[in-house]
Amino acid sequence: MSRQVAIISPCFNEQGSIREFLELLKSNLASVADTKFHVVLVDDGSQDETVHVASSFDFQLDHITFHLLTLQHNVGHQKAIYQGLLYAESLPADYFIVMDADGEDDPAIIPALISETEADIVFVTRGKRQEGLLFRIGYFFYGLTFRLIINKKINFGNFSMIRRNVLTSVLNRSFIHYSASLSKLRFKKKFIRADRKKRLQGESKMSYNGLVLHGLKAFVEYADDMLIFFLKMFSLLFIFFIGLGINILYQKFVTHMAILGWASVLLSVLFNAMLIILCFFLMGVLLLNIHDRSSFQRTALYTTVTKASKSKPSGSDGT
Repeated sequence: MSRQVAIISPCFNEQGSIREFLELLKSNLASVADTKFHVVLVDDGSQDETVHVASSFDFQLDHITFHLLTLQHNVGHQKAIYQGLLYAESLPADYFIVMDADGEDDPAIIPALISETEADIVFVTRGKRQEGLLFRIGYFFYGLTFRLIINKKINFGNFSMIRRNVLTSVLNRSFIHYSASLSKLRFKKKFIRADRKKRLQGESKMSYNGLVLHGLKAFVEYADDMLIFFLKMFSLLFIFFIGLGINILYQKFVTHMAILGWASVLLSVLFNAMLIILCFFLMGVLLLNIHDRSSFQRTALYTTVTKASKSKPSGSDGT
C-alpha cells in the first residue's frame, strides 16, 4: 500500500451514535483500498457505554485497523486530541487526520483530503452549518473579532490532515486549541471546503460558556499577536493623549475658551482608556508566558489500547 493514514477522533458519552459514526467511516474508507488506515478513537473518560459499544465494533476490512484509547479521566476535547496524536506518533502512518466523532465532520471528505499530498497541512474549511441562529450570530462576531485583532480569517475547525513532520512540531509545542495552533505553523497549507453535517446524537454537549471558552483559547494560541495589537493600540492612544493634552492646555491657558470642567473630564476618560489598553497588553504578556510554559508536555494519559481488524480479533493490552 502506497500510503498509511491515521484518523484521530475524540469522543465523549457517544454511546447512541458512536457505532453509526464508525459505520460511516467504514463505508467511506472501504473503497480506498490502496491506503492503510489506522482509526484511533479516543474515549475522553465517557460515563456511559461508549467504550463498550466501540470495542465491539469490527471494521472487517484488511486495510483498516481500529485502535481504541481509553483515557484515565475526562481531560477535555483538545487534550483528548493531543493524546490521540501522541499515540498515533507510534503508528507507521505518513498522514494524520483529526476529525470529531459527533458526525459534523463528514467522513465522505476523507478520500479528497488524502489526495492532497503536496501540502503539509490541509484544512477543511466550514461551509453551511447546521447550528441554530444564535450560534451562527455568535460565530460571525467571533470570526470578525479574530480578524480584527489577529488579522487572520478563521473558518475551519479540527477537521484537518497533517504530515508526520507537522505532527512532530505539534507534539513538541503542545496546544490548547488545535486548529489555531496549526494555522500558526509555517508549513505549506491548503484548504478544501465542506459543509458541516448534522450531529448524529442531538445537540452539542458543550454549553455556550464552553464554546466561548473554546473560542478564547484560539486567542491564547495567538498571544504574541494579541500582544502586538494591544501594544499598538496603547501607543496610538498614548500619542493621542499627549496631543489632546497639549490642545487642552492651549485652550485653557492661552485662548481661555475652555468650558469649565471639560479638560479634566476628557483627560480622565482618556487616561482610563489607556489604563484599560495597558491591562490588555499585560494580559497578553501573561497569556504568552502561560502558553510558552505549557509546551513540551509529552505525558500519555491513556491506559487501554484495544486493537481490532478482520485478521485479528478484538483484544486489549495495557499501555
